[in-house]
Amino acid sequence: MKSKIIISTITALSLSLIAQETKLNDVMVTATKQGDKKISAISGSVSVIDEFKLNDFNIDNSTSLQNMIPSFYITKTGPAAMETFASLRGIAGSMSGIPSVGFYVDDVYYSGLDMNLFDVERIEILKGPQGTLYGRNSEAGIINIVTKKPQQYDSGSIGIDYSSFNTLKTDISINKVINENMILRAAMRYSKTDGYFTNKYTNSDTISKNTNKDVRVSLYNKINDKADIVISYDKQKNDAPNHAEFTDFDLKHLRKNTNVDYLGSSKKDADGLNLKVNYDAKNMKVVSVTSFRNEKYDVANDIDFSPMDLMDLNFNKDVENISEELRFISNEKDGIEWIGGLFLLSEKDKREYHTRMNFANMGMGVPAETLHQKGKTETTGAALFGEMSSNFEDIKVTLGLRYDREKKNFTYFQQGTGGTGVLTSMGYPNQNGTKSDTFDAWLPKLSISYNQYHNFTPYFTLSRGFKSGGFNDSENMGSSFKPEFTTNYELGFKSSLLDNLQLNTAIFYIDWEDMQVEVPTASGTSVYTNNAAKASSKGIEIEIDYIPTDGLNITMGTSYIDATYDDYKEGASDYTNKNVVDSPKITLNFGANYRMENGFYIGANYSKFQDVYFDKENTKSQSYGITNAKLGYEEEDYDFYIYGNNIFDEEYITRAFEVNDTWYARAGDPQSFGVAVKYRF
Repeated sequence: MKSKIIISTITALSLSLIAQETKLNDVMVTATKQGDKKISAISGSVSVIDEFKLNDFNIDNSTSLQNMIPSFYITKTGPAAMETFASLRGIAGSMSGIPSVGFYVDDVYYSGLDMNLFDVERIEILKGPQGTLYGRNSEAGIINIVTKKPQQYDSGSIGIDYSSFNTLKTDISINKVINENMILRAAMRYSKTDGYFTNKYTNSDTISKNTNKDVRVSLYNKINDKADIVISYDKQKNDAPNHAEFTDFDLKHLRKNTNVDYLGSSKKDADGLNLKVNYDAKNMKVVSVTSFRNEKYDVANDIDFSPMDLMDLNFNKDVENISEELRFISNEKDGIEWIGGLFLLSEKDKREYHTRMNFANMGMGVPAETLHQKGKTETTGAALFGEMSSNFEDIKVTLGLRYDREKKNFTYFQQGTGGTGVLTSMGYPNQNGTKSDTFDAWLPKLSISYNQYHNFTPYFTLSRGFKSGGFNDSENMGSSFKPEFTTNYELGFKSSLLDNLQLNTAIFYIDWEDMQVEVPTASGTSVYTNNAAKASSKGIEIEIDYIPTDGLNITMGTSYIDATYDDYKEGASDYTNKNVVDSPKITLNFGANYRMENGFYIGANYSKFQDVYFDKENTKSQSYGITNAKLGYEEEDYDFYIYGNNIFDEEYITRAFEVNDTWYARAGDPQSFGVAVKYRF
C-alpha cells in the first residue's frame, strides 16, 4: 500500500509539470568503458550524482550515497570498516563475505567500499548484474567514482568544515600545468572527530574518536596526438584508537549506552598506484589500465559487548592485488559499436584472528585461552569479454559475453594456547592445511532499446552476474562455498520531457541462485559462509530530476523491492518466503535546492528506508527517515554554508545481530550542525 502511495504521488507530480525556459544538461557516464555516453543511450538503469549534488546534499563519504540512490542501502559496522557492505535491488552482501556491489574508483577495483569523497567529478551507479564488462563481485551492480582529472589551466581550492562532536574537515586541491604536455593534480583531505558514542563502563564520550588522512595525486602526460598516459597514486589512512560501538538492541538512546570493559581499536591503511594509457589507432581506441592496490585493516573488539571480561577479538586483514585490463573500442562507424578486452588478476587475501576467551569468568574453572587462526587465499584470474551494439532502423540491439575464470589456493592454520583441551572440545582443534578450487562463469547480456522518439527511450535488458566462490577462514575452517549467480530481467524507459524534466523508470526481476549466506554458530559469536538458499528480487525504481524555474532543482527517487528467500532451510528452520536481510522494501529520497540571483542558497533533502530486516526469521526490523538542511551564500571565488544533518535527531541502526540470545546494534549518526567555507583560486 505504501509503495502505491509513493508511485501515485510521483505520477501526479510528473503530470502537473508546466514547461519552463530552463533546461537540464545531458548527463554523461563512462562506466560502460566506451568513453562518454549519454544516460539515454544506455539500455539499463543508471544513476548519476555530479559534484554539485554531492555538495548540495553534503555527500562526503561513500556510505551516505544511500541517501540519493533508489534501492541502494549500506550496512555500516564501524569507522572506515572492512566489514561495511551494501545491497542494491535487494541483492545483499554480508559482513564476512565477498561484495555483491562492485566498487571502482577511476577504473580501479577497491575491495572495501568505505571511503571519503573529495575532489570528485561524479559518481555513476549501474544497477543490475554488470558481469559482461566487470566480471566477479558485480552481481547487484557497480559504483563507479570518477575523480577530477588534470585540467589545462592552473587552479586550486581550500575548504574548512567544522561541526558537532568536535568534527573538523579540511580539503585542498591543486591543478598545476607543468608544460604544454604535462599536468599535475593533487588533492588532500584531513578529518577528525570525537565521535558520538558514550561508554558507560569508562564514563567516556570520545570512544569513537578517529582521524582520516586521504591523498590523491595524478600526473597527465600527452605523448603525442594519438597517445596519453595518466599515473595516479592514492592513500587512505584511518585511525580509531578506541572502537566500541555496539550495545543492547532494545535500549533507548543506543549512542549513549555502550557498556564494555575492553575498548577495541580500528585502523585502515590503504594505497594504490595505477597507470592508464589511451591510444587512438586508425580504426579503434586502445585503453590499458594497470593497477596495484593494497588494503590493510586492524580491528579489535569486545565481542561479548558487556562490562564482563569474557571474549575479545583482534582481526587483521591484508588484501593485495595487481590487475591489468586491456580494451579495444570501436570508433562507432556504420552504426556499429563494439568493445573487446582481456582482464588479468593476481590477488592475495590474508586474514588473521586472535580470539581470547576468559574461561575463568565464564565459570569453567580453567584459565583464559586464545584461539589463533590464519587464512591466506591466493587468486589468479583471467577473463575475456566483448560487447557489440547495432542499430536496425529504430531498434538498437546490444549483445555481450564474458568468460571469467579464477583459481584459488587457500592455506589455513588454527591453534589454541593453554593446553586445557577446552578449545578442542568446543570444535577448534589444532589444524592446518591447503586447499584449492577453480571457479568459472559465462556471463551474457542482451539489451534492446527503441529509439524512434527523441526524448523517450524504452528498453529491455537481460544480464547475468556472479559472486566468486571461496573458503571459510574461521568457523568450519577450510570448507568451501560455490559462486552465486544472479540473472536480471529489466524493462524500463528513459525520458526527457519539456526540456526541464527527466523521468527514468525500471521494473525488474532477479533470479538469485546458489545464494551465499552467513550461518551463525550456536552461540552466534561467529559465522561461516554456505550456499544455502535460492532467492529472488522483484521491484520498481523511479527517478525524477526537475527544474521548474531558474535556480530551483528538485530531485526525487523511490523504489519498491520484494526480495525473498524462495527456498532456504537450515536444519529444522525454514526461511522460505521470508524477506532477505539488510535490504529495505522501500527507499525514498527527495531533495530541493534553490539558488537565488543574489548568491543566496537554500536546500533540504529527505531520505527514508522502510522495512529493513536484520534476521532471516524477520523478527527484528526498522524503518526510519533522515532530514538534512543547508543555507549558504555562493560567489565565484568562495562559498559559505551553515547546515544540519539529521536535524530531527532520528534514532536508527546501521548494523544489528544476535549473540547468545541477545540482540546488539550500532546506532547511526545523530543530529549535528556545522559551518563550511570554501575558497577557489
